[in-house]
Amino acid sequence: MEYSPNGAVPYVSRVDAGTVERVRAAGAGDIHTSADLLQAFLAWSPDDLAAHERAVAVLMSAKDDAFRLIHERLTAGQPVTELDAQAVIMRQIEAAGMSAGHPVNVSFGVNAADSHYEPSPERHATLKPGECVLIDLWAQEPGRPFADVTWVGTAGQPSEEYLDAWTAVSAARDAALRLLEERYAAQGWGEVQGWMLDRAARDAMGPTWEPFFLHRTGHDLGVQIHGSGANLDDYETRDTRALTPGLGVTIEPGTYPAARGFGIRSEINLYLAPDGPRVTTHTQRAPFVLGQGDWASVRARAYGAAHS
Repeated sequence: MEYSPNGAVPYVSRVDAGTVERVRAAGAGDIHTSADLLQAFLAWSPDDLAAHERAVAVLMSAKDDAFRLIHERLTAGQPVTELDAQAVIMRQIEAAGMSAGHPVNVSFGVNAADSHYEPSPERHATLKPGECVLIDLWAQEPGRPFADVTWVGTAGQPSEEYLDAWTAVSAARDAALRLLEERYAAQGWGEVQGWMLDRAARDAMGPTWEPFFLHRTGHDLGVQIHGSGANLDDYETRDTRALTPGLGVTIEPGTYPAARGFGIRSEINLYLAPDGPRVTTHTQRAPFVLGQGDWASVRARAYGAAHS
């Protein structure tokens, strides 16, 4: 049944207590949750995967163009606002025939410490030297699974504190992915529950920055950006649903120390293929250092030497 013991996973705990009582009174044995069974209906088709990958390609290009705009404006000594970068991204999403549902998130400085921030004509910032940049963007083809990524950078050289936080966030991201890969290699699908990856990320982030990690590590990715499948969550709930083949998820740990004037998140997308987890997005290896040097070098460092 759509039941979760003690309501632990509220997304699937939909049967009211009275119905459960009547079923038990009728002589039924144990009542089992249908949570993992229901995930089979969310599995992506080959066409879904192809559409997701097309959305990824659009987002990767749009994200690079937004960071490039910021870099070039800083290099030229010209102002750049959150809305300027947002407009670059939204034009590319719309030109591709895709939709984000609402404008994407571009955050400068302390705005990046609000994980739900969205710039608007009434509320937006102009980038100042030394501030951070966080860009979270998402899109889908009509009726197909979303892609959803977050990349970060700084206006000029980042502080040691910012770099330390970045190292912690990227380590958390990689630890969650590594656990999934190791568990799949050892046991196959069905043995890894969503909460386990969240716990691995939090443990890897460490005591300095984990207290500012104020959301779950990731979410199901489907036709709705926050889908109905298992989330990587041991923070908002303990999501005991298994990660099952055919689903998509995000891994996106972050830290948001508002008093220190910045926020960081690093997000990748995974497709849980029958033959093992597959990262469908590029992985950021270092923050963009914007306004210094040529764009090709800035981009190459952020993507890492292994990227082609």
